[in-house]
Amino acid sequence: MVSVSGGKDSTTLAHLALTEAHKRDRKIGIFFLDEEVVYDSTTKQIEYLMSMYPENTIRLWFQIEFNLTNAVSLTEGQLKSWEAGKHKIWMRSKEKDSIQHKPWAIEKETVRDKNKGFGFYDALENFQNSRENTAFLVGLRATESPNRWRAVSKNPGYKNVYWSTKMKNGNQSMYPLYDWNFHDIWKYIYDNKLKYSKIYDYMYKKGMGLQEIRVSSLIHEKSFKALVELPEFEPKTYDKLLKRIKGISIGHIYGKDNKALRARKLPKNFKTWVEYRDFLLTTYPDPEKKSIFEKRFKRHLNNSYVARQQCRQLVLNDYENNLPVDNKPDPREAIIEKWRKLL
Repeated sequence: MVSVSGGKDSTTLAHLALTEAHKRDRKIGIFFLDEEVVYDSTTKQIEYLMSMYPENTIRLWFQIEFNLTNAVSLTEGQLKSWEAGKHKIWMRSKEKDSIQHKPWAIEKETVRDKNKGFGFYDALENFQNSRENTAFLVGLRATESPNRWRAVSKNPGYKNVYWSTKMKNGNQSMYPLYDWNFHDIWKYIYDNKLKYSKIYDYMYKKGMGLQEIRVSSLIHEKSFKALVELPEFEPKTYDKLLKRIKGISIGHIYGKDNKALRARKLPKNFKTWVEYRDFLLTTYPDPEKKSIFEKRFKRHLNNSYVARQQCRQLVLNDYENNLPVDNKPDPREAIIEKWRKLL
């Protein structure tokens, strides 16, 4: 089973797996967990991948309800994708042959974070746990995410294949592209004349760096910056998103602003990041989420280096701790002290 997102890596992996399946006259699953709030180019790419070798493809296009973090609004901090009763404002209609109901026993359903409720990773985990003796192929590359790669490579899975990890029910997660780099992916796409999301072309033409050129969610705290260019890239998608959820215009205006959502430059009315953090915490509008931040911050050091990261979490409503704070003494203070001694 191949997990696809519509990006360049999963496009390459899906084509590799489907080509091999075609040679062997076998069927494999192409799995896509649809977040609803994605580029129109992404859905077109998924359809392309699932139609590439129809005789060898088991279509697993999931369009079920689950919660997504909305990083650009404190009043509507979550979006329930494909929420029942709101079909009139969905980003688009559901696919006719998509899976629209959870195919696992609800009484056995697991939820990681009770504060968030049933989320994206819960949907993935419950789907995987509903299968047995299955290899889940994922387009994770070591050069793109060294931290994640170190985490998965510590526990070799199938027959000591070090680019795999063990899961429940005899399942395995496997990362066949682990040693491919950025250029390998694009050369493969070029050599095999594969279609790919046009968002990559738009980003390249805008002069964005290699780390920024990626197709991902539009509202998550790790990717909301995509809202800045969205009206240029896909104006119709932006218009639909404005109607679907709050905070989108804020993300568009301030997504790359160093003072606002990125919290890289201290606002002029505050003398320190500690002062700014205390202000954000005092004025935080949701008492339930506020207590989560307060409890977490009590375990942290109280210096400017840590406080700036805490500010970013507060501004992005990251109560889930998806952007964890590097809790350590301010490295700049050690550098300053070193030069004081030398000079």
